[in-house]
Amino acid sequence: MLDAITKKQIKSYVLDYLKLRNPDFVQSSKKGLFTCPNCKQISANIFPPNSGIVHCFTPSCGKIGDIFDLCRKIDFNNDNIPDEDLADLLIQELGIKTQNNIKEWLNKYKELGWSLVPVEKNSKRANIEAGWQAKEHRQIEEWVDWLSSGINVGLNCGKISNVTLIDIDTKTIPSDLQKFVGETLTQESPNGWHLVYFYEPDLPTINLRTTPCNLPVEIRNDGNQTVIFPSVVEGKERKWNSKAPIKMPDELKSWLLERVIVKDTPKEILSAPTDVLLEDLKIKGLEGKCNTSMIKVAGLFRKQLNINQTQYVMEIINDILLDNPIPKKDLKNMMKEIQKYSGADVSVLQKQVTDYLNRHEEASARDLVEVLKMERRDIQEVLAQLIQENKVYKQRNLYKIIKDIDWKNTFIDDIKTLPFQVPYFSDYAIFRMGDLVAVGGNPGVGKTHLAMNFVKKFVDQGLDNVYYYGTESKSRYLKIAMELGLKEKDFQWATGYEPVKIELRDNACTVIDWLDVSDFSETAQIFKILQKQLDKHSGLLIVMNQLNTNGTFYAENQLKFYAAFVAKYLYTTSGTIIDNQNTYFKVEKVREGKTNQQFFTIPTKFYPDTKIVELRKT
Repeated sequence: MLDAITKKQIKSYVLDYLKLRNPDFVQSSKKGLFTCPNCKQISANIFPPNSGIVHCFTPSCGKIGDIFDLCRKIDFNNDNIPDEDLADLLIQELGIKTQNNIKEWLNKYKELGWSLVPVEKNSKRANIEAGWQAKEHRQIEEWVDWLSSGINVGLNCGKISNVTLIDIDTKTIPSDLQKFVGETLTQESPNGWHLVYFYEPDLPTINLRTTPCNLPVEIRNDGNQTVIFPSVVEGKERKWNSKAPIKMPDELKSWLLERVIVKDTPKEILSAPTDVLLEDLKIKGLEGKCNTSMIKVAGLFRKQLNINQTQYVMEIINDILLDNPIPKKDLKNMMKEIQKYSGADVSVLQKQVTDYLNRHEEASARDLVEVLKMERRDIQEVLAQLIQENKVYKQRNLYKIIKDIDWKNTFIDDIKTLPFQVPYFSDYAIFRMGDLVAVGGNPGVGKTHLAMNFVKKFVDQGLDNVYYYGTESKSRYLKIAMELGLKEKDFQWATGYEPVKIELRDNACTVIDWLDVSDFSETAQIFKILQKQLDKHSGLLIVMNQLNTNGTFYAENQLKFYAAFVAKYLYTTSGTIIDNQNTYFKVEKVREGKTNQQFFTIPTKFYPDTKIVELRKT
């Protein structure tokens, strides 16, 4: 399978390919234009820059494509040749040396337990992700995703990666430092060296150029990052030696500490609290003006509380705090007088109304009066004001909230690739947290066997957050689980008949088998609800679906709108003969493919004895 990094490398050879195919190829040194493979005019360029995509300024040409598109057109008359086959041809013809050691080093970073940082393209600045210092990114799939997007990667130094890094900004290590460094993992940069040691919490992050010693040495620890291989800065790469990280030699640590100036921070001096004798809480001196004072206090409470809450608080004050309490009968009469007037604070009541509508989406005025225990005239007044301010709208006799958009300005955590493989499909598509996969099958095709095979393959990868929701007899799918070798505690399961009402777990891998919809016109709404669940909890959701008698999905367009990957699980047929062991997936949608194909088949085989479904070689 052609990986994203190798594919990106091959795409960068598009000009070499065009020169090889066109003896009359011309490239302008002034404007960066070159001979268009279509119109043969010197009117083509690479756009966007560094994308490997050929674009021609001649109106009849426009976007032409990358090296794979050109190879299909020029060498294979637009035949649908897979990228993998074209890659083998291009690597051989153009003498492309793919950097296989990139994968080796990414695996090395994983083994070392490093957390990496997305870094700006062709730069050392970690300005892509806000708050990256506290974020963890330890999955190779995510790092590959960054690199294939053209950005750099950095090592998040300090405790998070168990690394203290010494950056020496000269090609020659200072002589008085050289004898202490030891044999450790070292990266050669264009300007110097990066020495990697296990985390030393006693050392601060500091540039020694700013201290009296004025040395070209920087200690990179907590809160700092260093750009690492295979990143490229100003066209220059970095290179590691073959050593493993070691504990920092004591002599080096002492040498560094002697040159670090740590400013003493002033210590706060706390004085012991003075013992104060608690005075009597009883309020005295209200003779002759108690009723007036209590009414004023009740009016203040009424602005924040409903009438029942106000009365409750006033009773506490009266019974506990007053030296001479008001008779309960008089207090109740006082509250009746207060109730006659609209005393609710409008802003407080607005918040209570909008909070309720946000939780319940809609309510009548009567509902709000009943729930909030407020006067109807206050509720009506607040609803009218909310409508005027375009915060609420009325539909028949129901009031509905106009929700604010939850705008965000961060995105790295929201585009994470899955830290595990999606069985059968990962070779063909990139899957991210929050993706929904729809798999369809006819009655009796073995959807439950397939669904439990998904569970089995997730468990085999070491996942401990696998969930299975079955809509058929639990004895059937649990028996299949046992036949597949699954054990108790391997996964969580539940039986039910309304999968849209289940609450997904955070970052979980969930299989719903199968989607039983009584009214198939509601399919779009059901998938919308499921996608909302994924937006809230992230993770991966696989939904097994029943196919129509004509072999299509119910509400197919809506289903494909929400799903990131759509496939049908089918039997192989030959004339009237049905082969229920040599099965296959018919893929009908790939949101983010690893090839240029959207419609293709993935051959599989079902083994009746073991109940296992495996990929089948054609």
